Amino acid sequence: MLLPASDLGLITTHLPAHDGMIMKVKLLAKEAKDEKLLELLNKKVGIMRSHVRIMMDMLDPDKSEFEKLPGFDEIPEDQLETTTRGTEKMDKHIAMEIKASTEAMAKDNFVSALKMKDPKVKQTHVDMALQQVQLLNMITEFLKEHEADVTPLGTPEEQKKVVDHFSHMMEE
Repeated sequence: MLLPASDLGLITTHLPAHDGMIMKVKLLAKEAKDEKLLELLNKKVGIMRSHVRIMMDMLDPDKSEFEKLPGFDEIPEDQLETTTRGTEKMDKHIAMEIKASTEAMAKDNFVSALKMKDPKVKQTHVDMALQQVQLLNMITEFLKEHEADVTPLGTPEEQKKVVDHFSHMMEE
């Protein structure tokens, strides 16, 4: 299938990011200790490799269609090499890093999808972003369980001020 040049360019910028991220996650896994964190790292690499396979299919001019993106639960997980020499503190830092990189990848996929022209390519990138968001939620949960995620809450007074300030929109 032939893609619009803009889609080709966007996909071409995604591939090196995936390549680097897969290698980085493989390196981080060697320092991870917690089994649940290792599962998250394996899931992340599985997602990234799945996305690469789909994008490579999209780029193949000899194919008339590209493979459908597998569902989040259908993505095969890799078995990354580990040394289990890490520490709980290191695990928290690894989780914070993969949270940040997963969030960045989700944003990148959403923004790219908005710019893409081919409807199927566009929708697939939205779906890729949503998979990253699912993984992001799992990583955030891991960080909360390990008391490494802090989400400050607003006060009732501050929230009421905002509601009062914008209440005129409900009456116009």
